[in-house]
Amino acid sequence: MLTNLSAPTIPNSAKKSSFLCQFGHNGILLLMNEKITKKIGEACAFAQVLDTTYSANQSVMLTLLGDQASTVAKTAAAQVTALQAICDEAGTTGVLLPKVDKTAVKITGMGEAYVGDDWDDAAEVLEWLSFFVGGAIVHWQLIAGAGTAMGHTSLARVADAGVEYYEGLMTQLKVAATQIGTQRAG
Repeated sequence: MLTNLSAPTIPNSAKKSSFLCQFGHNGILLLMNEKITKKIGEACAFAQVLDTTYSANQSVMLTLLGDQASTVAKTAAAQVTALQAICDEAGTTGVLLPKVDKTAVKITGMGEAYVGDDWDDAAEVLEWLSFFVGGAIVHWQLIAGAGTAMGHTSLARVADAGVEYYEGLMTQLKVAATQIGTQRAG
């Protein structure tokens, strides 16, 4: 028998943080503030830009990412789908989607500014991609920390998997860097 049916108490820190809340499908009150939703949007943007960059530059991306290149499209799509579902459930999609678009434009512009017309130069793309993947790792780690702090197990799980994926890409980029450096020295 349920004895306490009172509304959940929202801490003062949550009230000051522009929290958006909604009851999830499982009846648990989900709290997600705008800042966390925007970080999730940035992680979505990293996934989208990785997929777009891979599709537009497959030859050099195959060289740099090796066997992991075949995972890009499927993983990026799964990451975006999972994060959007979390925000749908939290009722924060109205904050999420504009942030995804804005951040994707910004990241793409950074890549264009760095690489320019040298998208066929593996070393130039490698340098840019290492900045990109490092940024992705940090964004995914931020939302992993938020998911854990919020007690949002699905967000923490998705974010932890994102961190692991991008760390794997960075490991592969380090291998590619050694190979390219060796080739250019010889």
